[in-house]
Amino acid sequence: MAGKEQEQLGEEEDKKRIISVTMSQSLVSKIDGLVQERIGRSRAQLIEDAVRWFIDLTVYKWSERGIYVDSSRVVLESETLSSLFFSKLTPADQYELGITAGAQTPVADVVRLFYGKDPQDPKNFPLVFRLLQDQGWGAFSLRDRLIVIGSPFYPAPFMRGYLESLLKKKLEIVATSTKDTVALRIL
Repeated sequence: MAGKEQEQLGEEEDKKRIISVTMSQSLVSKIDGLVQERIGRSRAQLIEDAVRWFIDLTVYKWSERGIYVDSSRVVLESETLSSLFFSKLTPADQYELGITAGAQTPVADVVRLFYGKDPQDPKNFPLVFRLLQDQGWGAFSLRDRLIVIGSPFYPAPFMRGYLESLLKKKLEIVATSTKDTVALRIL
């Protein structure tokens, strides 16, 4: 197929079509609330975004190399394997790896682009922690200047570096009686 013909086919596939969708009133009310809060421009835009997110983030993209969710390859691994990997790194190496990961985390982009908020503003920390918790990093809570992470997926030095880089706050590890809890004090 010639380049011009392929281009025309692509344009035809991306043309907008009007469709009718039946939804519960509670869902329509939530959509209208999001439009009113300016999280979305319109009902149509939010519904189109939701379908796009469903396609990108649903685990239907399976190939012989694994599961793909958006631009990420999903790996199902045991905590034992992850612990083994981190056990070969010194705490200082874990911390440095966390700093590198936190500086490149897409969570900051999601907070900025989708929520219109600054991930480094302390009043937005609960949102950042909810997103990390939803991704399986652990159960986050914030008490005064203390970040507590229950059942953390990563070790404390990595978490410290990651969150320092993401939140742009200095943190110190607070000793806990179990490794099933990480506590970090905001300095």
